[in-house]
Amino acid sequence: MAVPAVSGLSRQVRCFSMTVVRPFSKLVRPPVQVYGIEGRYATALYSAASKQNKLEQVEKELLRVSQILKEPKMAASIMNPYIKRSVKMKNLNDVSTKERFSPITSNLINLLAENGRLNNTPGVISAFSTMMSVHRGEVPCTVTTASVSDTLLPLDLL
Repeated sequence: MAVPAVSGLSRQVRCFSMTVVRPFSKLVRPPVQVYGIEGRYATALYSAASKQNKLEQVEKELLRVSQILKEPKMAASIMNPYIKRSVKMKNLNDVSTKERFSPITSNLINLLAENGRLNNTPGVISAFSTMMSVHRGEVPCTVTTASVSDTLLPLDLL
């Protein structure tokens, strides 16, 4: 007798819990799916930026971040695994305030630093750039010619 009462109770609890759980907001789907750790971060970044209509601004800021990370002094301090995360986060926060990055870009950089994934930053930037290229409708292609022509300029191909 106790078994049917318990199974009936569990069904009621299950139904109750299913109606309560709802996502706060849905992710905006990117125009192309990018896989891996970099893809997850880039997808979340794309979703957050598109909700606030700041896709182009975030893309420009990420290009600036990639330039900053290519500087030898910054790359040595950020990509070094022996430097503590707190020191890296402080350096990155200083750079974010100096460059006046948007909160979306600053949050991404802080999140990567907190999770110890700063070495994945170039991949995240590349994945986001791929998403933005597809968003704009760009199609990458390679042009092969039989002979070199001075009259055919790259601008003519656009």
